[in-house]
Amino acid sequence: MTVTDRLIRILYVEGHGLLASDIHGRIHLFDDDLRLVRSSPFVRHGRPVYGLAVADGWVVGKDRMGAVLRWRLATLELVDRLDPATVCDRSALLTGEEPSPVSSRGIGIWAGRVHVTSGYHHQLLVIDLATFEVLDIRPNLCGPSPMEWACTEHPTRHAISDKKGNLRFGSFDTLTFDEVVKLDDGNIHRVRYDRRHDRFWATQDFGAGVTADVANGVVVVSPTGQQEAELLFARDDVEFVVFSPDHRRAYSGGFDGELHIFDNTERQLRVERTVTGFPHQLVDCTVAPAGDVYLLCQDGEVVHLDAAGDLVAGMGFRRQAVWDLQPAVEDPAVVWCATDTGVALVAVGEDRAGPTLTVTAEHVTGFGFTRRVAALPGGVVGITRDHRAFRLDREGHRRWSTPLPALPHTIAVDERGERVLVTTNAGAVELNAADGATLAWHGVDGLPVWAGVHLPDGELMLVTRNGVIVVLSADDRSVTWRFDQGEYPKRMWVQDGRVYVVGDGGLKEIVVGLGVTCRWSKLLSNTVENAVIADGMVYASSYGMQVAAYEHATATFVGLLEDLPDYPKALAVARDATGTPYLVVGARGGLLSTYQLDKTASGAPLAKLRDRWLPRHPARYTLTTHDRPEVTACA
Repeated sequence: MTVTDRLIRILYVEGHGLLASDIHGRIHLFDDDLRLVRSSPFVRHGRPVYGLAVADGWVVGKDRMGAVLRWRLATLELVDRLDPATVCDRSALLTGEEPSPVSSRGIGIWAGRVHVTSGYHHQLLVIDLATFEVLDIRPNLCGPSPMEWACTEHPTRHAISDKKGNLRFGSFDTLTFDEVVKLDDGNIHRVRYDRRHDRFWATQDFGAGVTADVANGVVVVSPTGQQEAELLFARDDVEFVVFSPDHRRAYSGGFDGELHIFDNTERQLRVERTVTGFPHQLVDCTVAPAGDVYLLCQDGEVVHLDAAGDLVAGMGFRRQAVWDLQPAVEDPAVVWCATDTGVALVAVGEDRAGPTLTVTAEHVTGFGFTRRVAALPGGVVGITRDHRAFRLDREGHRRWSTPLPALPHTIAVDERGERVLVTTNAGAVELNAADGATLAWHGVDGLPVWAGVHLPDGELMLVTRNGVIVVLSADDRSVTWRFDQGEYPKRMWVQDGRVYVVGDGGLKEIVVGLGVTCRWSKLLSNTVENAVIADGMVYASSYGMQVAAYEHATATFVGLLEDLPDYPKALAVARDATGTPYLVVGARGGLLSTYQLDKTASGAPLAKLRDRWLPRHPARYTLTTHDRPEVTACA
């Protein structure tokens, strides 16, 4: 037996094994060797279960729409489900208010009671664990922000965190958490009690203060709320911190794809080993009573390490994703796909039932997963997770590949197809499109550069992780314009003389010399991952499993697709032989969906046509350990 749906949370349960939840609302139990023991029943309309906790023979979970579920630990039988739409205090809702999606992990179980925010994030459910009777519905302990984590490991001092960077101390006995410490400008995904040194460790997503959106890591706080120390080792979200059974080691990591092993024998924060080479970003970690470490990668792969960080085994999960979609230069009916295994080609066609999407080629690169692609005449260039850029021709033959100085984020090609711009955590690199040779390197205040484009007149525009935009001149690459728009980017492109940036805060139109002149973000619940503009319309996708439509000229909201079957990561408009446009949506699980763009009879902005899944393959990776790396706090 094996699992076929991507896992999103793992938790080792002593006496049982490795417990995991998946993207479709089921939970699974594995033995220590990652062999599947049993799975819970299929859940109709099952959604990703991000919150996962175990107590007194029960498994409690919370899905992304706020449903709270309870399974028997011994059998994984589903016993209860509290509906997010109906289990609420209606007197406290706004007119027409409905549950909204959120990837919240926070479940606090104390003294036989479950404390969890509902689909209405400003409300907290208090549930009897033994009967699942709702005992109380009260205002959320974290205000309007969902409770992100609950730590009850201290004998008398409880801690909770939220998605606004606040750490609160108090007690679930009194439901009073009025001591607040600000640690981050974003999520605090984990708070754990360090019993060896009587202190709490908390993770950071963005960082805080002068290092916000520049560097982040873990922060250590005393039980009285005094910040004791921090160690900033990451350039992206930190997802977890866990301890070995004796608390002599701590393990932390996240979207940088590195596991940092702390020596916690002394009070000073010190990383003794870093493990790299995982197939993807790290999203969860749990430690078995014997000290073995289990890591969950974002692609669904589970990696088993010993206590020192050496590889024991991998699950071999078969996975696929569509990270980017770019129409071919020569043919708007053909689209290049960046995938977990390399690059695929898909083409829009037609059969008796209407438009089709056909996978015409799948090119396996042998590198890490392809994060972004950019089309150029006769082929495509791409960047991979393992710090590499490459170029393929239309038949998939490799023209060149070249190492990059750091983790890459975006890739772009100039109008002539001669120069390639790659943005990385170590700045931006210009490559020769013909042979991959490095032409130039550009830094911006020593910050990670997360997106960049060539402007029509030969200038470069770069944007850093913390939202600083600079324009570099065409002749000597000096800075001709600088603008701090204050929000982190995901992607950037030029269209019809304007620059567009997606990321935190939505889709933004940028005019050089002016700044942000328009924004599209209404009703998108999370970071905007991607967007396309076609025929007077804007289509934008978010991490909230949504695609929204807007009028381009007025930014008027037109409609919203919600509760999609998977996370939409890539968007492109492809046109058939008659020039008819179709929206192609690439998703986290290798799903490619096509939508009709003209309004339907019901007035919806998009009409689903077809779904197609790319072939899945197990990840190939080699782990590397680095002992006592130079990891210090960032100034």
